[in-house]
Amino acid sequence: MKRNLGVVLALSALILTCGCKKSISPSSVKLTKGSKGSFPSDPLWQNPTIWGRVTRFDVGDGYGPDCILAYDCYSDQVSLTQLSGGNGTQLFKSYTGFNLVGGGNVPTNDWWTDITDQYAEFGGCHVTTVDINKTGREDHILVYFPIRGWWWLLSYAGNGLWNNEGSGTTGIGGYDIAGSSGTDKIISYDYGDGYKDALICYRPGNQFFWVLENTNAGSTSSSHPANWVAVVKSGGGVGGYDLKGTYDQIVTEYGGSGTMGLVCYRPGYGYNFWMTHNAYSTSWSTQYAGRSGFQNFPLNHQQDRLVSLYDSYGQDGDGLPAWYSPGNGYSSSLWVYYWEGSFMDGNYQVDNTNAWTFPNNPYTHGGVGDHVLSLSAGFSTTQDGTYDALLLYDNGGVQSQLYDGFLDTNWYEIF
Repeated sequence: MKRNLGVVLALSALILTCGCKKSISPSSVKLTKGSKGSFPSDPLWQNPTIWGRVTRFDVGDGYGPDCILAYDCYSDQVSLTQLSGGNGTQLFKSYTGFNLVGGGNVPTNDWWTDITDQYAEFGGCHVTTVDINKTGREDHILVYFPIRGWWWLLSYAGNGLWNNEGSGTTGIGGYDIAGSSGTDKIISYDYGDGYKDALICYRPGNQFFWVLENTNAGSTSSSHPANWVAVVKSGGGVGGYDLKGTYDQIVTEYGGSGTMGLVCYRPGYGYNFWMTHNAYSTSWSTQYAGRSGFQNFPLNHQQDRLVSLYDSYGQDGDGLPAWYSPGNGYSSSLWVYYWEGSFMDGNYQVDNTNAWTFPNNPYTHGGVGDHVLSLSAGFSTTQDGTYDALLLYDNGGVQSQLYDGFLDTNWYEIF
């Protein structure tokens, strides 16, 4: 993703604060119920249980990450649904985890008893998408289990089967994935080559921050498995952010320089550090350090979250940060930030009008809470590549909502 942005919007209104690449009127951002598309019944993502987790995936058809990958940490069920033209097609459903080419499987319900926080996802099965072969597509998944140190790198072979392109039982690249708190997280990252083929491993509450590169990136396969090497090993956080909070989160963002930066934040405390990174550097530079929220978003609830939106620009497009706060009135809307110029430049304004609402505070509803997943809607356009899509889901029996459209035009509910 090689572009700079610069306005702020809260999806129901748009206020220009500096030069913007598109001419958009404030009335152009609309939610429309309309007629819904055709989707097969799949409770895994349409009505996930408290054990359910959902991520996006790219089957490599050129329309971006247009698949909903859903899995359940208790039932061992996995499904893959592809979006196309406002409709959905289930590519497979499994009741035995990720089934492998040649036999065997990677279960999702191993060590489900390790889970201590459903909303923060401490313990249990985790799935992270990775662009390991530098295709510009998140077409591999890393399946890993905090506390236990087990991991697999899988690619989809079709017909419900997956290729094993690397695995381990004692951690990855020297990082043990074995913190007793279960807070270990692994996210994919563009370390400098333009692709999200590297990994960031971090342990909130313990200050660990590692970056791993795959020496076989670009040619990883079942016969040429992944080989992870640590290029950064930090026991003191990153870029001045200490990672001492148990609920600390790290989100990747493409900045104005064209390289990938980080946002580190501590929900409930208001801390949020925005930092840039030069290609292949072992350090990060903090451009903004807030300790009382971001602009008008207070970030003072434990359930507050930042999601990086796929926005149809460039490969692995993650360039639009959006805050949301389940169960907290005006701040329950999705606030999306654009900027023009360098990373974190610009003057910001915020409109408090609710667009979507997120009523369920997980820490007053037994772990049930609202989530946002950003992906591609799965069909081409002439405007900027592909339509965007947003899935809003709740781990408590509430039906999910799925919208497609552009961040700067109408949004249509398709499920």
